[in-house]
This record gives sequence, structure tokens and C-alpha cells, in this order.
Amino acid sequence: MANFETPKILVVAGHIGDFVWRSGGSIAKYAKAGSSIKLVIISDGLRGEANDYWKTEGANEAEGHIRRKAEGSQAAQTLGVETVDFWELRDYPMEITAAHVEKLAHIIREFRPDLILTHSAYDAFNPDHNMVHQLVAKAYACASGAGFQDGFPVSPRQTPIFGFEPHCTEISSFTPTVYVDITDVIDIKQEAMRIFSTQPGMYASYMRKAEVRGGEAAGRGSRPGCKYAEAFSIYQPIAASGGFVW
Repeated sequence: MANFETPKILVVAGHIGDFVWRSGGSIAKYAKAGSSIKLVIISDGLRGEANDYWKTEGANEAEGHIRRKAEGSQAAQTLGVETVDFWELRDYPMEITAAHVEKLAHIIREFRPDLILTHSAYDAFNPDHNMVHQLVAKAYACASGAGFQDGFPVSPRQTPIFGFEPHCTEISSFTPTVYVDITDVIDIKQEAMRIFSTQPGMYASYMRKAEVRGGEAAGRGSRPGCKYAEAFSIYQPIAASGGFVW
């Protein structure tokens, strides 16, 4: 039976930074409560996610990769993530193969998460994010199939999958389904966001999102006193109690 009080959480992010902007507060909240959290980062996003870095004097690919990975590692540690797996794929364009699907399926089986956080099904301006959503969906199906034999037990078919809010919400047809109240850990998320000197403009944008979603959670989601929240979509039926599901 899944544990939704202190669940094991697998986070699969397309680029370094995505896990902080879109779910950093939720990660910090659950890590603080005692959850074991594993983070998989598909790409460091140097080609398309670090435009401010390329404006600095002396910017180059080798140094950029090192800097982005260092930022991701530090931010993950700040949020309380236990393990980080850097896949180091190229971004813009990202290429996902069957081997990558099986690699993630193996991780799902070995880690056996109670819930998974990843990108929503559609991001109008970021095809990499769409590919990562499909990667997770395919890996999840693969991990629950008895014919995929990797030495670990078959994964359950009931693991809830939650989708991040895209950067351009309305244009990406995103509808919030679950709000996670991150008011008590907003300072931790702020600290993690400030680490990304390669993407300084994201801080203000995601503070505004947290405030807007906090207002919605308080006013529409029966969460009085909520000032900051993160919004997610749901991709599996759920029936349980806890922070993500209640």
C-alpha cells in the first residue's frame, strides 16, 4: 500500500532548474517531513535554458555544463533531495530512445516511488518538456509490464503521476487540479531559486506564480491562510489522504 504521509517521490525534470521552479516548494515540504526524494535530470539545458549565461563574457560549452550541474546539485541539496541522477542528454532538440525509456523504467522499479512528479503533457513552447512527459509515461508502462525483466519486481499500476505547471500556463492549456501549500517552506524554495545565476529572470516569475496559486488554494481550494502554492495536474486516478492527495 502506498504511503502518502511521507511518500517516496521520484521527480523527473527535463532540464536543470525545472524541478526548482515548478516543484521546489513541494519537494522541500516533503523532504522536511521525512520523505525520500530521488531526482532525475535529463539535460542541463545549456543550449536553450541558460540564455543569460551565454550573455556573459567568456561563456563556453565546457564551463557552462560544469556551472549548470553545480547549480542543480546545490539547489537539490538545499531542497533536501537525497539523490540526483544527471543523464546529461543534449537539449533543444532532445532525443529520447527506447534505451532511455528502459533506463527510467529500471529506476522506477528499483526506487519504487509512491508518487511521481514530472512535466505536464503539453508545453506550447518547450517540446523537450513534452518528450520528458512521454518518457515518464512510457517508462511507467514498461516498469509495470512483466515481460520487461531487469531483476526487480514489477511496479504497481496505481502510482499517481503529477504534472508540473508549464511556464506559459494558459497557452499550454494547463488546468490546476491539485494545489500544494508551500507557505511554510517558501524560504527554502527562494534560496534554491537564487542559486541559478544562469537563469536569474526566473525567480520573480515563479514567485508571482506561487502567490497566485496560493490565493487560489486559499480562496477556491479550502486552504485558509495559504499564501504560496504550486499547482499540478494528475495523470492517474487517486484515492488516498495526504498532502498531494486528500
